[in-house]
Amino acid sequence: MMTQLRASDGLAALLLLLTVVSLVIRYITPETGFYWWDYADYHNYAILVAEAFNQSPSDGWEFLGQSLSQQKNGLHILPLLPIIQLGDHRRLAYILSLALVYLIPFSLGMGAIATELPLRHLGQWGKRPVFWFTTVLTLLLPMTWIPMLRGYPDIGGAMVLVWATWLYLRYPRLRQPWQILVLGAMIALSILLRRHFAYAALTVLLAAALSQRFGSRKDWQKSLILWLRLAMVGIVSLIVMAIVAPEFTQKAMTTDFSSRYQLWSLPLGVMLSRTGAAYGWGLWAMAIVGWLVSQRWGQLGWRVVGMAAGLSLAVVLLKLRYGNLHYTLHLTPWLVLGLLAFTEVLLDRVQRRWGLVLLGAYVLVNFSSGLGMLSTGMSPLVSDSPSESVLARVSLKPLLAKAHPPLVRQDTAELERLLLRLQALSQQQQTIALLAASNQVNASMFQSEAFQRFDSSLTLLPVAIFDGPVSPLETVSEADVVIVATPPQLIELQDEQVVRSQSQTMIRLISEAFIQNQTIAEEFRRLPDSFELQGGVQLWLYERRQPRAAQ
Repeated sequence: MMTQLRASDGLAALLLLLTVVSLVIRYITPETGFYWWDYADYHNYAILVAEAFNQSPSDGWEFLGQSLSQQKNGLHILPLLPIIQLGDHRRLAYILSLALVYLIPFSLGMGAIATELPLRHLGQWGKRPVFWFTTVLTLLLPMTWIPMLRGYPDIGGAMVLVWATWLYLRYPRLRQPWQILVLGAMIALSILLRRHFAYAALTVLLAAALSQRFGSRKDWQKSLILWLRLAMVGIVSLIVMAIVAPEFTQKAMTTDFSSRYQLWSLPLGVMLSRTGAAYGWGLWAMAIVGWLVSQRWGQLGWRVVGMAAGLSLAVVLLKLRYGNLHYTLHLTPWLVLGLLAFTEVLLDRVQRRWGLVLLGAYVLVNFSSGLGMLSTGMSPLVSDSPSESVLARVSLKPLLAKAHPPLVRQDTAELERLLLRLQALSQQQQTIALLAASNQVNASMFQSEAFQRFDSSLTLLPVAIFDGPVSPLETVSEADVVIVATPPQLIELQDEQVVRSQSQTMIRLISEAFIQNQTIAEEFRRLPDSFELQGGVQLWLYERRQPRAAQ
């Protein structure tokens, strides 16, 4: 890695900072609010932490300490607080804080890793150009940005793990005790920030262990010593986690997460399609070529990269199989390094200049596609919605990343009207059940919007949106007002926040019972007013004929 900074580095860092800030502002500013589920929860959690610190530092630290025993703790919010406070807790301030505190160091970490890898052609440029080239290349992958722009804080855990990977590549034999201690502490921090990075951390350690040479007895001896040191890294990680968050650590080691999150685990074919589309099949092809060719170079760093890439793919596609956007961060670092290796392959060819020009053009177009810059309209919240991409009918479309434009709705005025109606019902102490659970309309979006605007919360009853031991019918029996969507609103496999298909049968059946005025709906009368939402969705209010107290 570079040991001495120059004025040119300061200029490059300033340009990087301005570019990141400008892109975040340009992306987030047009969004129209009404965020839902994960897209709302992490921002709202950050607001709660910020408000606790506003009351007093002791209240803030107490809130943060209590969160360490929960499934999702607030540790990642701590370094974000100054920017969140300056921005008055707004969405833009929250996303900017993620970008400045985590995204930029993540991309710089990728640049640092590149300086530790043997590069025959790019290495002739010198370490400094390689560092900045890889930093920029990282920022030109759409999925470096999209999870963060949707509100996920997982880029923090990914950032720490990227720098842990750099540390190992810098000191691959781990000869000094401090290297083992620091590497273990960094792995522990990445897992504490976001628990699922335990899989990514294990991937890095396994890749380091399996990438050694085993040709001679001396090679075996060296490998055994390294394996012992890697085991010590794992032990240090567990100790650090147990000291900082003992309950979190115990739950992480004893909970069967595969069973708990079975609803979110998608079929392999669906995962292949979603993962390929997220980055663009063209980018995947180049990265895979880079991984495969780099294994012929016979150097330890590239063996680690190839092994880690393969293991990460296995974890994402075979073990986890979760389709939500933040899990792509298990793959993004290795795709960047695959592209870096592919660039080396291009420079090996006679027409290297044209190869680099075409690669640069593809990466830029792919980046624009992934962030929705090629869309004719701002986006839709769900799947492949009405707004068409400029390239929608071009045969090259599968080669480019799926568009994830800003979350802009065309029915904001109608949503505002519905939110005010819900607030009025809540002030009358009317309990409300919303029988809709899609990425288009759901209770979370109104609860979140009310959290942002009103002092008092809505009286929306918690409805079981997935099939299970608790039925939505129980909530309906307790509600004064039921809101029903036509057509019934369910999560689809192509949606961004996704679960297995056929997981919401009860919501669909009860919605249809109201629409068809079956027995279950006889206790209610449909009110005349309705709400027309985008995508042809219509919401109807059903009021109980007699108050529950009188029944």
